Amino acid sequence: MSSRTPYRVLVVEDEILIALDLQHTLEDAGYEVIGPHENVADSLATIATAHPDAAILDVQLDGEDVFPVAEQLKAEGVPIVFHSGHAEPAQLQERFPEARFCSKPCTPALLESELRIAIEGA
Repeated sequence: MSSRTPYRVLVVEDEILIALDLQHTLEDAGYEVIGPHENVADSLATIATAHPDAAILDVQLDGEDVFPVAEQLKAEGVPIVFHSGHAEPAQLQERFPEARFCSKPCTPALLESELRIAIEGA
């Protein structure tokens, strides 16, 4: 991390225990966490006001796809890490070639590494 203010990371995850784990992992690594949010509507509203530097997105949110959130972040040039146990990485890479991907479960070190790569590549 640089000497600038901490990167602000939007977390979108509908499983509360996973969301809290992500939040703690990111805060321990020096990031400021926005959220976590568990649905598309709240996430989109937050993007409009919070302007995150990066995002970690679960693909399936209690029956709805996170793609509207990913599309908005992509349009704003915000780096994305998909964190999913169900999505196919190849399909996500086809639609979001600049995004990173971590299959659940993944270690905190791997997730933080993928986030750092996404931010540095933006």
